[in-house]
Amino acid sequence: MPETGERRARVANLSELLGEVRLSGRTWSYGDFAEHAGCAVAGGDAVFVHAVIHGTVRIACAGGAMARVGAGEVIMVLSGEAHALRTDAGAMTVAHGALRRDEGADLPLARNFGKGRTAARVLSARLRAAWPDGVERAGLPALLYGGDDLLRADALARVGLGAGATALLTRLAEMLLVAGLRADPACRRILSGEKRDAVEAAIQRIAASPAHPWTVESLARAVGMGRSNFAAQFSLAVGKAPMEVVAEHRMEHAAALLRQGRMKIAEIAELAGYGSEAAFSRRFSRYFGTTPSRMREAARQARLEAAPTPSFRALLAGAREKVARAALPAASLIAGRIAPGHVLAARVRPG
Repeated sequence: MPETGERRARVANLSELLGEVRLSGRTWSYGDFAEHAGCAVAGGDAVFVHAVIHGTVRIACAGGAMARVGAGEVIMVLSGEAHALRTDAGAMTVAHGALRRDEGADLPLARNFGKGRTAARVLSARLRAAWPDGVERAGLPALLYGGDDLLRADALARVGLGAGATALLTRLAEMLLVAGLRADPACRRILSGEKRDAVEAAIQRIAASPAHPWTVESLARAVGMGRSNFAAQFSLAVGKAPMEVVAEHRMEHAAALLRQGRMKIAEIAELAGYGSEAAFSRRFSRYFGTTPSRMREAARQARLEAAPTPSFRALLAGAREKVARAALPAASLIAGRIAPGHVLAARVRPG
């Protein structure tokens, strides 16, 4: 195999780079979550995969990245950092012991979290990752949605049954990882080794994790610069201070979630990086000139108005007219013997 420098120099297309991405291991586990339940996953030198079979869970990483994952969706913790899965924001968590170390089971293990009716079922994995030469995992986003649109929603659940399940699941997870990296513009640039402007790289990190507790210092450190130099270059290039851009991304992220209309405002506040719903609402109102609840209601009304409404009355009226005309003697219609507004009842004999 050619040396690393030569190899990187000759790489000319994304397929070759993505072809070097590998997942290995057979540590898989089903987690059945009751209402108001959650689990904590210890960090490690791994990629964690979470495929939601049914229900909805919230994932929160130690570094601040958050996401909401629904049935049929797959999310991957590329950073390998500690994180938690919950069925609601205030749920208590217990350790997910099955993902603490590498296992070699033939079938996924099973764990229950909480008591009572199962609100969500998640198929999770702890897998080892190999990346193309020169790619540092620290530069990749903490969370990445897998290319789960490649599979039917129940595909992973079906594959998880029977002998050899964990080996096949790992192959499918690798395919979903490659699809997710291919679909993400920032990941494509990182994989290709393309030299990025530090300000552009910082903006991409903000956009990827708007809820992260960013500071000017942490942004500068993430792109390999000193705080003062980074702040000056950022303001010169963008015309705004770094924290202004952080606030803007949080507001736009929150607005997108509100327009979907599927989450509570308190949940959206947390996913936008605000610990207080009141503080979020104040900031949102100043930024957009309207409250979160009003924006959500306006989006709901717009969806209702955009939905096509069948003209049932017109269809029924036309049908009644046809039936009435068919029941009338032709001579009566021609002579106009039925006064306008009168109703004619006709009885039809069988046969």
